[in-house]
Amino acid sequence: MRTAIIIKGNPKFIKNNTLAEHFYEQLARVVSEQGYSVTFDAGEPYTTPVKADLWIGHSRGCDRLRFAPEGTRTIAMGSASDGAINHPQDNTIQTIGESDVEPNEFHYTITETIINELKKRLA
Repeated sequence: MRTAIIIKGNPKFIKNNTLAEHFYEQLARVVSEQGYSVTFDAGEPYTTPVKADLWIGHSRGCDRLRFAPEGTRTIAMGSASDGAINHPQDNTIQTIGESDVEPNEFHYTITETIINELKKRLA
């Protein structure tokens, strides 16, 4: 089975946040349905997630994508990164460089459009 790691965003904003918990559960379900065994990484600065077929970085977790081993596919979400999959009303995208901006509900929203784009990239 192919392996995927979902690299989470800033714990300051996801700890005790039911929207974030639900978002990551939904994301893992979509990726799992595409034939991946999914695990999570906290995305802490100065760390590198374990080797996997796919790394998905969300929000601050996208910073870890630059360390992906050769052969590991990467997908950025909820980020100003080039090619990232984002909800158009995610306030963190409009406030690039302001790391202390509390994300709005759309930062943790998965729409059908987002699911379809994700599935396309996972194919």
